[in-house]
Amino acid sequence: MPTSNDMQKVLDIQDKNLIFKDDCVTYGVLKGRKVKYIDCTLSYTPAECEKCHAPNNDYSIYKNGTQSSRV
Repeated sequence: MPTSNDMQKVLDIQDKNLIFKDDCVTYGVLKGRKVKYIDCTLSYTPAECEKCHAPNNDYSIYKNGTQSSRV
């Protein structure tokens, strides 16, 4: 199975924060056309709070939840 690093090379993705899992490629139909879905997770350590802009000292700020996107 492909590793995260291999998928990034094949797709020429420069973002090191994307993590691909095994069996991440699925096929389906979208608006009557055959499509390929590639599932991955964006993970990073935030530098500051998005709302109050408090700095992230000693991992005091953490991300909560996920969001799906179609690219």
